[in-house]
Amino acid sequence: MFSEPGAWSSDPGELQTSGDRVRVATVREQDIAPYRRAVGQSRQRLARWNPVDPEDLAGALPLQSRDRRTFLIHALRPEADHDIVGKINVSDVVRGRFESAAMGYDAYDPYAGRGLFSEGLRLLLSLLFAPEDAGGMGLHRVQAAVQPGNVRSAGLLRSLGFQREGFSPRMLWLPGADGKEAWLDHDSYVVLRDEWPAPPYPMARGRKVVVLVNGEPGVGMANGVPGSGTKTLARQLAAELRVPLFSRDVAGSDGALWALLADSPVGGVVENCFITDDARSAIEGLQRCGLDPATVPEVWSYSARVNGSARPLGLGPVVTVDTGYVIGPADVVRIALQVYAGLSPASET
Repeated sequence: MFSEPGAWSSDPGELQTSGDRVRVATVREQDIAPYRRAVGQSRQRLARWNPVDPEDLAGALPLQSRDRRTFLIHALRPEADHDIVGKINVSDVVRGRFESAAMGYDAYDPYAGRGLFSEGLRLLLSLLFAPEDAGGMGLHRVQAAVQPGNVRSAGLLRSLGFQREGFSPRMLWLPGADGKEAWLDHDSYVVLRDEWPAPPYPMARGRKVVVLVNGEPGVGMANGVPGSGTKTLARQLAAELRVPLFSRDVAGSDGALWALLADSPVGGVVENCFITDDARSAIEGLQRCGLDPATVPEVWSYSARVNGSARPLGLGPVVTVDTGYVIGPADVVRIALQVYAGLSPASET
């Protein structure tokens, strides 16, 4: 069981809580010696992912403040020459309208892999989200960064209800698998106070993005230069929006096209040369996907050099793009931003 909020210390210099097998508390001077032993015994395992310094706790003690905390998880029934299950640094706290913090952590032998660290981390999160006047830190958001290869660490976060929010290339200067230091990629995982306590392995949150890319038949490359044309534009938009591309030419039929879109949990870019007679089919297809056609943006690809009679479907908001000229990266980004923002007014690019 978790301690009730009233059991947590209201002293801003000390935060603590207890569970069935572990106790979580801010660091004290008497923790330095057992911490050295814990880190020393775990050095080989820890070095794969983080720098190892048995003396860093001593350096952290004088830096403790309202917005920078170091916590230790202690085993209530020690089984070694130390009781340190793990360490969690809570730093980069931003108050005001953000109330967010970053969390970094290590688990130590011989307790790693036995569920004690997970219990302690869950206790700590309750402490971090508790109001300050109840002995907590009053946070709204807690984020942890994990290297993509560290499956065990990422799995722990997901089991506690964290959701993956993003990918940061070359985020931290750390030793890699070969022992050489380099700027290494990280994934960010986040949990929010209004989600806590969170169910394990929650479904990812995020917007479902759907956009139709429609064009005049025959609209292709400007002067034979790759980079323009309806199909290329659709592919570039899908990459920028990070959603799948569903093309009528690949799907083989309208039914298959809408079935693919319906099956996608994140939406997609739907590319086809829809004609006016396709409006009813498109409306029914979008409705089968649970979408209101009036809210689905359409990117209309045309060429001012071609005096065609085709027109956009116009079921929802429309952005028109003259792909008779080369469409550059800035154009693709601008269209994607309009699409993602909802594209309320019709516009010309």
